[in-house]
Amino acid sequence: MRTAYKKVSSHGSINIPAAMRRELAIEAKDPMVVEEHNGAVLIRPYTPRCSFCRTMEDVQDFMGRGICSACAGKIAEKSGGHGWKI
Repeated sequence: MRTAYKKVSSHGSINIPAAMRRELAIEAKDPMVVEEHNGAVLIRPYTPRCSFCRTMEDVQDFMGRGICSACAGKIAEKSGGHGWKI
């Protein structure tokens, strides 16, 4: 888990660092869920986005990342069921 230290603005906003947004496939104006849990603030995408093609359609969570069925199919096709071929 990465850590970043940010100040809360006078309007109550906190910026998410660009590197984290890219890694998590978060784009401008994406809806987010903000929750309080045991004294911690948790922020996560309300609607996940595919980490590969960036679509928000038919996206499922896979190992903490969003992946759409089309990209999952392409990965399965490339792997051929026998591991990655380069």
